[in-house]
Amino acid sequence: MKRFSIFVIVLIFCVFFISTMSFAETDERKRLEHLQKIVNDNIGIVDKNMSLDSLQELGKKRLPKENVEAAKAVFEAAEKILEAKNISEEFRIWTLKRQAFVLILLAYEETPRFLPRLFKIVDELDGKKEYEILLKEAERHILLISSVLAVNPNIDRKMVIDLKSLAERMLLFAREYPGPQADFLIEQLFFRIAQLPQLSQRDKRIAILAPIFIPYFIETNRKTAAQFLMTNARRALLPGHPMLIMGFDLEGKPFNPEQLKDKVVLVQFWGTWCPHCKEEMPNLIDLYEKYHSKGFEIIGVNTAVKGDERIEKVKQFLATTTFGSKRKTIPWVILHEGIAAAQNKNTITKYYGIDELPVLMLISRNGTVLKLHPMPSTLDAEINLALNAVELTEEEQSMADSARQKQEAEIDLEIQEQLKLLEKK
Repeated sequence: MKRFSIFVIVLIFCVFFISTMSFAETDERKRLEHLQKIVNDNIGIVDKNMSLDSLQELGKKRLPKENVEAAKAVFEAAEKILEAKNISEEFRIWTLKRQAFVLILLAYEETPRFLPRLFKIVDELDGKKEYEILLKEAERHILLISSVLAVNPNIDRKMVIDLKSLAERMLLFAREYPGPQADFLIEQLFFRIAQLPQLSQRDKRIAILAPIFIPYFIETNRKTAAQFLMTNARRALLPGHPMLIMGFDLEGKPFNPEQLKDKVVLVQFWGTWCPHCKEEMPNLIDLYEKYHSKGFEIIGVNTAVKGDERIEKVKQFLATTTFGSKRKTIPWVILHEGIAAAQNKNTITKYYGIDELPVLMLISRNGTVLKLHPMPSTLDAEINLALNAVELTEEEQSMADSARQKQEAEIDLEIQEQLKLLEKK
């Protein structure tokens, strides 16, 4: 009798446990079906007037509120589905696919919240051929949004996108999906850099991107893009490297860079038509007078290569224009790029991609560039620091000169080799 009672109790417990499990499974199934319905219904709202093919213009205007709310409903329901245990792989991928679609839309609306999730889903679906179209679109929009954040980090301080990593990811996309869309992404990246207000900001980014994209431009026979980036890279990568100073003075005599040996030099690219160049002249004249006797020199480079800035006009400008309250004139050597251009010789303006004015470059006593685009407010202190730097011994100076000359030759050889490759393409 006692054994029978135990058997009945165990039987009742099993029936209760199985029933409970059955009810739990039913409830979980109903919950998933409910979430699945939310996803399906709202995907319909989002996609009513949109499809992956029509996302080309996305990001240029805000989405209708109805689409945003529906997309968020899909995202949240999908998150709950993915949290469920024991869902099939097919159901999980189905959910991820729909979530990825709405995340493309939401990443433009609330970038810090939704872009990282889109990154994660794309990486999770990567390699699955059945979702290649979706992955391509998602990756394209990831790169488009990320390029804005990487170039302009102050737009949203909640997100930091590493420019080098972005460029490498963009290059992978271009190799996997060559064509207009990849070209557009790269063009947009450089276009955004070109829109930055200060050349110093642009140069910092060009210095990062040039080693990544120059080989790609050469490889894909984009001669103009490669040459443009190469000249800008020469300028952007100057700090810590020697600068080639060459040309002709206003009397037509070749400039001898040996006269700058052991001096701290400020190179100023300027033009008579440039108002900002005229504005900075009084300060430069004051600095020249203050430090010239201590080993400081300024070299002015008039960048004009056409007749509107011919030598006679520049000479007349210098003879009739005074600067500052004390009405001073320019006391340093001026090189004129028009002479070199007329002789079909390379100009340093073209060599270093100088396409706007004014541009300043500060060079140390050993011939390497200390600073690109020094600020007027800090220029005095930077010149003073460079002049008072520990002087090299004769042997150290000789070694530095040899290293500089070797580096100059290597830079020039590398550029010539790259240009030869372009000519063959």
